[in-house]
Amino acid sequence: MLTEARLVTPQGKTIILSSDDYRKVAEMLAVREPSPRPSPTEARALAIELCGKYADGRSLTQALLEERRKELQREEARIRRYARNT
Repeated sequence: MLTEARLVTPQGKTIILSSDDYRKVAEMLAVREPSPRPSPTEARALAIELCGKYADGRSLTQALLEERRKELQREEARIRRYARNT
């Protein structure tokens, strides 16, 4: 026989859950083991391996700056249109 579970919130409210819902909530709240941190040697090797990996293509910094410049131009045009219409 399946029974209902009672979940008490931090505010003291009681929520009745079916056993299936309780199982889902328990899985969400379960404490998970943290990912193991690489040793300093492994971290250094990973950094060296990834260094310049995306350097062949377009500079992401330049792409972001260009996108920001275009965004500012659009914003200024919008402000000018608004100022003309008021």
